[in-house]
Amino acid sequence: ENAQKLAEFLEQNEFVKKVFYPGLSSHEDHALAKKQMKGFGGMLSFELKDLDSTTFMKYLKLIKPSMSLAGVESTILSPTKTSHALLTAEEREEQGIGDQLMRFSVGIEEAE
Repeated sequence: ENAQKLAEFLEQNEFVKKVFYPGLSSHEDHALAKKQMKGFGGMLSFELKDLDSTTFMKYLKLIKPSMSLAGVESTILSPTKTSHALLTAEEREEQGIGDQLMRFSVGIEEAE
């Protein structure tokens, strides 16, 4: 439920270019996910608009930047700085992983 609320919030945010979450009707596989899943999980990704991931994470106050996503608390990371750091910029771009992409593991905190 928290991830759904956050995905909906981010989708309306002027600083977010795109949200990747199967619970959103805008997701390309939403209909399939709805058939296969009882809920849509706590993991989502989003692309920032005109802001790099390092600057964005520097200003977070409640969410912890992390090197991996796990646990019950919300964490966030930039794949270009962690899981995909060894790939070239061209290889990452081919996979759709740009410098503005964020991965977010939504925790059990109150959504607000």
